[in-house]
Amino acid sequence: MESHGDEGEPSAMAKPPKKLPMSRKGFGTRGQSIQLLTNHFRVSVRRMDGHFYHYHVEVKYEDGGPVEAKGVCRRVVDKLQETYASELAGREFAYDGEKGLFTAGALLQTKHQFVVVMEDASSSGRTTTRRSPGGDDGSPGGSDRKRMKRPMAVKKFMVEISFAAKVPMSAIAEVLRGQETENSMEALRVLDITLRQHSAKQ
Repeated sequence: MESHGDEGEPSAMAKPPKKLPMSRKGFGTRGQSIQLLTNHFRVSVRRMDGHFYHYHVEVKYEDGGPVEAKGVCRRVVDKLQETYASELAGREFAYDGEKGLFTAGALLQTKHQFVVVMEDASSSGRTTTRRSPGGDDGSPGGSDRKRMKRPMAVKKFMVEISFAAKVPMSAIAEVLRGQETENSMEALRVLDITLRQHSAKQ
């Protein structure tokens, strides 16, 4: 594993341009009014004085080719978190399966490079059969078969995690109050990824 940088947070960051919410001119006046039932759940966030840290993730095969399958990327990042827990300060991840990873605190460095070794599940469990000498001549050993499991194949993946931005937790509370800010969309993304990942692991 290689790490670069002296701090988990860069000293200077470019601020995104401010966006003003679009004002609504009014409500619909034509057609039939109906009521809709949606799967809406109330969400509350206790801590509002901290930040979410957004990191950019690159997952590659050993030959440098990019890994594009979300399922593979998720398994690799899960294995990374398990293998390098101390190097990552024990941080829990919210990962979207592609390029985005969020933590509730900064990692130890602004840039990390890891090698993750995974067992290739596609080759596991395969067996071959081997007949004993005298296979088909009616001898006692003819019906004996030995099941031989092939050795598990392993694959190496290269993972690079680099700091991208900070998202104030207070932006989530503002969104829940219906107030749009420059961090609203990113805050909603963090919340969505976190809830999806939590639900998937239940």
